[in-house]
Amino acid sequence: MDQVIFEEEQWFPDFVTAMAVAAAAGMAVALALLPLARWARPVLASTASILGTLAVVAPMRTRVTPEGVRVTFGMLGWIPFRIAADQIRSVEPVTYRPLAEFGGWGIRFGRGGKRAYSARGDRGVRIQTPSREYLIGSQRPEALAHALRQIADL
Repeated sequence: MDQVIFEEEQWFPDFVTAMAVAAAAGMAVALALLPLARWARPVLASTASILGTLAVVAPMRTRVTPEGVRVTFGMLGWIPFRIAADQIRSVEPVTYRPLAEFGGWGIRFGRGGKRAYSARGDRGVRIQTPSREYLIGSQRPEALAHALRQIADL
């Protein structure tokens, strides 16, 4: 078992959860009331189920070990994302604008190939690797940055 240097769990804000539930409910209503193409029903049903489930069980977990940083979403750790310690070139705790820079929270793509992994708030850590810039949202960005500097020998 890896030594955990930093660990954080964040839940999406209530309004994001409410939006996901509303979207799932809207899809369920469309399924029930609208005449849809045969292929559209399973697509809408699947999407509604996924949104509804994610709205209830989708925390973001960030874990730093000597090997690197790992971010997962969901109770089962779906969609794992990793940066190896030897790929980290710089880290900086920042306040950012999630909507303006990345279009919101979650797994997001910004201009210039930047990627963000966030669940709430406007604070996080920018991480520069040889190939890309990342942002990991955090309610404790200074502690996360300290842990990342420690494993990357910065």
